[in-house]
Amino acid sequence: MSHLEMSQGPDFNSFSSSLHALSSYCALGSTPAAPPAKPSFADVVAGRTTPEQTISVLISEVQRLTMEVSQVRAFGTRTYDQLQQEKQSSAEQLEHLHRHSKRNNLVVFGVPESVALNTLASAGVRSAFRLGKWKQDQGKPRAVLVELLSVAAKHTAFQASKRLRAVKVRLEEDLTPQQMQTRRGLSTDFQWLKARGYKPFFRGITLRYRDGPLIRKCARGEANKVMAAAAQAARATAPPPPRQQQAQEPRVPEAMDPSVLLHQHGISLDGLSDPSNMVAQAAQAIIDDFDSMMHASGDDVAS
Repeated sequence: MSHLEMSQGPDFNSFSSSLHALSSYCALGSTPAAPPAKPSFADVVAGRTTPEQTISVLISEVQRLTMEVSQVRAFGTRTYDQLQQEKQSSAEQLEHLHRHSKRNNLVVFGVPESVALNTLASAGVRSAFRLGKWKQDQGKPRAVLVELLSVAAKHTAFQASKRLRAVKVRLEEDLTPQQMQTRRGLSTDFQWLKARGYKPFFRGITLRYRDGPLIRKCARGEANKVMAAAAQAARATAPPPPRQQQAQEPRVPEAMDPSVLLHQHGISLDGLSDPSNMVAQAAQAIIDDFDSMMHASGDDVAS
């Protein structure tokens, strides 16, 4: 028996069937082929995509960039708002510290240049110096910044401000630049109240004015309301105007009433049948009565 005949025997057929069955089993258990990868923007740049794929890739890229820009913009807005809040908070803290450092200070106006500042030294004064440089053509003396030892000493000095004004010396608080700007915003209201005799004055950054025995506050832009309120109060307290009497129609004197005159002369309207005769008698009666009145008036004048 040759080798070929041996290889085609029953054993070869059985081996071939087993090999075929194994290959079929492996084919059933194998994973499917992966789908082709989605083209990227680099593929579009390299020209390896179709027009439809190019449009799809560009739309996806625009959407991605839009989302990134929105995120960057939101981050920038949050950062800007945070910086603004921190800046505002820092400015408020700095203003608070500035005011706190000036709480014991006074600015004195009207002290002659010939007065030595060491004469201002007392138990309650820490330091005193003039503000600005002296100029020969300067008409008014420079202001003096006085630093006191306590707030109580500052209040005591303000209590004596009325006596100091008698010698043309004026006391003011040492204000920060922000407080001075707030005061300048009230200058129009100050001049308006002063022109109308309300004697306005500042207490810190608050504008006040004297309304008789009372001292009132005036906010910015509300000075014109003061006159309106005063006029309304004056109208409320003013007595009501006298009532005007209605003009009465002049009464006809009884002596000139034709019916009375006819009755006095014994003329009855019922007994007259001729209207012309009635009118003539009535006219004659009025004439006779008028003549008698004129004679009576002439006798009174003559007497």
